[in-house]
Order: sequence, then structure tokens, then C-alpha cells
Amino acid sequence: MKKLSKILCLMLALCLCIAMISGCAVSFEGKVLKSGRVGEYYSDTIAGGGDLFYNLDEDSHLPAGLTLMGDGRIYGYPMEAGEFNFKAVAIDTNNEAISADFVLNIEGAQLSYTASALPNAKTNEAYSQDIGTATGMLTITYSLKEGSALPAGLSLSDDGILSGIPTQATEQASFTVVASANGCDPVEATFTLTVEQGIIIDETLGYIVFNESFTMPDGLVGEPYSVNLIGSAYGVPGITYTIRYLNGSGLPAGVSYDSDLFLFSGTPTDSANGEITVMITASAEGYESVRKTFTFNILDKQVETNRFEGEYVNLTGKKGAGYSSAPGGTGLIQKTPAASDGFFLGYLNCAIDFEFVINAEQATSATLVLNLGSEVGNFTYDKEMFSIIINGEELDYVPFNVTQIGTGEADFGFTAITVGTVNLQQGENTITFEIHESDKATGTYTAVGCLFDYMELIGCTGLSWRPKMGNVNGK
Repeated sequence: MKKLSKILCLMLALCLCIAMISGCAVSFEGKVLKSGRVGEYYSDTIAGGGDLFYNLDEDSHLPAGLTLMGDGRIYGYPMEAGEFNFKAVAIDTNNEAISADFVLNIEGAQLSYTASALPNAKTNEAYSQDIGTATGMLTITYSLKEGSALPAGLSLSDDGILSGIPTQATEQASFTVVASANGCDPVEATFTLTVEQGIIIDETLGYIVFNESFTMPDGLVGEPYSVNLIGSAYGVPGITYTIRYLNGSGLPAGVSYDSDLFLFSGTPTDSANGEITVMITASAEGYESVRKTFTFNILDKQVETNRFEGEYVNLTGKKGAGYSSAPGGTGLIQKTPAASDGFFLGYLNCAIDFEFVINAEQATSATLVLNLGSEVGNFTYDKEMFSIIINGEELDYVPFNVTQIGTGEADFGFTAITVGTVNLQQGENTITFEIHESDKATGTYTAVGCLFDYMELIGCTGLSWRPKMGNVNGK
């Protein structure tokens, strides 16, 4: 009996050794994976034990939107609903393949679509409204339900934009829109729109005249902007409009001109770099065209604060000095966790200036504090290296020390430095900082520029400014 037990133990040990040598001492079995839903993030794994590489069998596929990684992880946003049976292959270190069958169930997404109240439209005036507000999927398309009709002159785009130039007044026009997405049951919403009688355009003059009362109003970042050109000129039938930007910068992000609707519209996400100058040409077949120039601005919103972050000043046309390049514009903005808002102005190692435009409710005085750092060593800043100009007058300040904290963008640190007292006038104030060329600079640098985090004005109230928030979009 003892001899038999000993033989059995030897045989078991031998089998284990053979399995380990062959690389087959692994675990890989099929299973039912956790369920997912179309349009929602999914993650699960088919990995077994051992050192394996995973792949799909050549005749198998996952739901669209999901990916199998080599480590066995399946992830992504599924775009198909249903029960999916697939075979996966695990390959060990000896290139031996083991296969297993899996089941993955993806449920259809639940779309939700509710009609919202629509603002009234007017005849002969461009109309644009986003009614593509269904939720539940990343990509949803919209269409008019069969048998439903829009008011004359309007159309609906695939992405849910109701737009056009209404041609007929009507009360409480009702229409139904269908929202559809792959892997989902379509849903509907019924809208009601009233089209009022709009401007009546005089077409009997025999020549084109611009309306003297027409202007291009200013807009604000984050608020809808819309200007309809129809009616800005009159006198003959069939007037169309073309535009040309005279200052070269065009419209800021979020606003566009629709050449079919003759409509400026959108919600600006950034402010304009100064005034926008546009030439509008009014034309009609058989008549002499007329041109007129208009100016307008898209402004950042006024924000009440006593702290003014460097990354939000207007950097248009500014150019700095880096280790191997000359960053310009928003390229001067760098990131670090130590900065008050995570961003700061750097690359100021050349002659450069930047300004803060501050509004004060009343004339006041304040203590000026600067949060500064350095990437070029420890320096004492004086008026020959660094000027501070308040409404055109240079501030007479006591030189101050700036110490380098950290050696790279990710770990730069800053020190709050009290510079002195400044006087502000009621209304608009311009505070300018100038970096001057200095013989203390080394290498390719021509100046010893500080890292500029923020400016703070302490001991006063009623201050505000328009921070250029678009500066840090995408950073």
C-alpha cells in the first residue's frame, strides 16, 4: 500500500512538471459576461489565470463600439443591442492556443425626448432653434414624422436644428419630430410654433437702400447671439446678402454666418480680439449692389473680483521666449498645480508687456499684491527690469526678490509679494506690466522675466473686469 501511494505521488508530481513545462497550467473558461447598455460605458474581462494573450476568433466579433485588449479587458461604448455569442482565444508563452465561448448581452438604450416651448417666429425674418434635445445616446438623428408638416419656409436638419425664413403667418402650427439612434426604439415629441407677421419690406423703390436703423449689436460670451440681415436693406425684391470680414479675424468660436438664412447666430464660447468689422453687400438681380460697413464686438462677461488671473489677459499678438522656441498668444500660458487656478503666464524672458483692464465703481486706493515665480533663478526685480504702469503713470515701488521654486513647469511654485499702494480712478483702469531687456539675462534670453500667476488688489470693493476665458479652452 505504501509503495502504491509513493508511485501515485511520483506520477502526480511528474504530471505537474509536464504541465508547467508545456505552459498549459493555465485557466481559461467561457462564461456569461456582465450585461451592458447601448451608449453607456462598458468594461469587463475574459482573462483567466496565467500569462496569456487574448484575441477574438477570426469568425467572432463584439458589438460595435467595444474592443478586446490583449490583457483580456473588453471596454468601450456599445452601439448595438442584442445577445452576442463569441469565441475568444488565449495564447500562452509557448504559443499554445486555448479557446473558450462567451456570451455578452447589450440592452438597447432608452431615449427620452420632451418637447420644449418654442419662441415665436416672424415672417421674412430668419429663424433658428435647436430642438435636438433628446437624451440617452451620444449620436441621435432627427426627422419629421411622416404626415407632419412644418410652417412654410422652415426645415429640420438631421441634428435637430429647426431653421429657415417663414413665409406665412400662422397660429399654433403643430408638428411631430422623431428622434432615432442605433440600438434604440425611436421616440417622438410634438412641438407647437406660432409664426407672426414680421417686417414688411418696401420693394417698390427701384434701387437698394440700407436701413439707417440697422446695426450689429455687441454680444456676450455664453449668451445666444442672433442678427438677421433680412430687412437691413430694402427697395427691390429678392435682395441677398454677402459678407466680408475687413479686420481679418472673423467671428469668435461659437458664432457663424449662415449664407442661406442671412443670419449671424450661435452662442459664443470666446470673445472677439477687438472689434469685428464686416462689410455687408446687398444685391439683387438687375439692380446695382450696395455695400455698408458695420462694427460690433463679442465681449467676455463682466466679473466682480479683486483677484485677476494672468492667464485671462488678452494675449493677441504677444510673443515670448522659451528654451527652444518663441511661444505666442495663448502659448504663453503654462500649467502647474501650484498656480492659483492651475495656470500662469510664462516665457516672459524677452521684452514684452501685458495689461489688465479693471473697472472700479468709484475712485479708490488698493494694496497691489503679485503672485510671482521664476524659472531662471533668484533675482531682485526693479524698475529697470520690470515696470508697473497704472493708467499711463509708472508706479514707483521698492525692489523685491523673486525666488525660483521648482525646476520644471509641473512643480514651479509662487510667492505672494506686496508691491505697494495704487490709486484707481472711477470707471476703466489699465494696469500694464512691462518686462524690459536686461544684461542679467543669459543664453538666448534678452530679459529676466518672472512667472506671473495673478494680480490682487486688496482693501477695496466694487472692482470687476472681463477675463478672456477662451484663453484656457483646451489646455
